[in-house]
Amino acid sequence: MSNKVDKLHKQALREQQKRIRPGECMKYVRLVIDAGFLGIPVGQEMVQQLNSTDLKYEIKSLPVSHCILWERNVGQQTIALGTSPTGLDEAWKRENQVVQWLSESSFQKAVKDQSLVCLGPSKHGSSAGQDALIEMQLLQELHIEQLNKPESQELLALLQRYTKAIAEAPYKKQRNETLGGFKKYLANDKKQCVKVDQGNGYGRLWQQHLNRLPMVTLEVAESIIAQYPCPKKLIDHFASDPAAVQTLADMKIKRCNGPQPLHTERRIGNVLSNKLYTLYNSKDPNTLI
Repeated sequence: MSNKVDKLHKQALREQQKRIRPGECMKYVRLVIDAGFLGIPVGQEMVQQLNSTDLKYEIKSLPVSHCILWERNVGQQTIALGTSPTGLDEAWKRENQVVQWLSESSFQKAVKDQSLVCLGPSKHGSSAGQDALIEMQLLQELHIEQLNKPESQELLALLQRYTKAIAEAPYKKQRNETLGGFKKYLANDKKQCVKVDQGNGYGRLWQQHLNRLPMVTLEVAESIIAQYPCPKKLIDHFASDPAAVQTLADMKIKRCNGPQPLHTERRIGNVLSNKLYTLYNSKDPNTLI
């Protein structure tokens, strides 16, 4: 029984990951459009154009006129109240985002009448509308988009961008949480990052870390790694040997890979050795290195 439960649980997790994956997630998000849009030219044109896209939508009478919501298919089913042939409907969860469309005249009238509940008392005059827009964005933290002509095309393009962002939000949140700590330095996500997989790659990561430090060239890093193959070896040496700093300072560095007679050598040096000691032993995060 336990194996069957585990199998179902893993299957549910795979299905959940599929639903939030870029390229797939758009299939599981839909727009909910207020029925009031069907009574205005902008809305009629927008809905007509929406039919030529891959976006899913449905039209309902919403509490606020001319607004648009988003819903996400949660992968469950509920008992249908209508005439569903299977007796079940897909379950949809409402997202937190909402867009409301206002015509220029409606907005100006609302500012003049002071009927926008998100605004404080507005000054009268030619700049009242502009002041209201600034207040909505800065004080109320609302995102304002002023649409150009043709408005229906601009509105559709806006909804396409918003829908894509909303659909991909769970994946990006999960990805940021995964890479939020030290693991982001182990991910092969950016140029010059090192991938660590099943114990492989730690040596390369150690070298990359040393190369990030000032004064540490590739030859310097390789020389240190030859003596201390991992950070713990170096830290333990600093902790156990009072002369460790000087020992590291006196370490020789080969400056080239040419024929043996052309090799020249130089020391790690006291400056870099002391910096490394400070880096791996200081308890104060504000210590200057």
